[in-house]
Amino acid sequence: MLRNTSFLLAALLCSAMTLSAQTDAPKYGHMNLGNLLDGMPQSKVAEDSLRIFAGKLSLKDSLMTKAFQEAYLTLQKEYNAGTLTAVQVQQRQAELEKQRTEIQAYEEGAQKQLEAKRGELLKPILDKIDEAIKAVAKENGFAMIFDIGSGAMLFASETIDVTPLVKKKLGL
Repeated sequence: MLRNTSFLLAALLCSAMTLSAQTDAPKYGHMNLGNLLDGMPQSKVAEDSLRIFAGKLSLKDSLMTKAFQEAYLTLQKEYNAGTLTAVQVQQRQAELEKQRTEIQAYEEGAQKQLEAKRGELLKPILDKIDEAIKAVAKENGFAMIFDIGSGAMLFASETIDVTPLVKKKLGL
């Protein structure tokens, strides 16, 4: 009888441990950050602002390009008409090269400005989303939340950095 009781107690203990292990298992979640971002009203406002900003940059680029094209066509006409000396042609070509370089520099700078403006406009929206993700993770006991759109980890609970242990294992 003692043997049956011990067996029953061991079985109950194993069942309890299994249930405990199942409830303590970390929970993982996922979402598509891009879809969420697209669905937020603030994103629409940011997109509109970015489109206006990009339009202004593009307008200046168009004006610079048009001026370059006009200067090139003028040079070509005058060269074909034979009204320019060799020195004048070289000077005009140097001016055109300078204009082309300025246009390229402007376009590179405009791209950087556009990226900076995008970051500036999206930062408050992404910060708000980040706060919401952290709150949801804490409230629902998620250990990690992943973005299925990019594969990035959006949230991870506090963990222990195992780098020193791995370095030790590698003999570093």
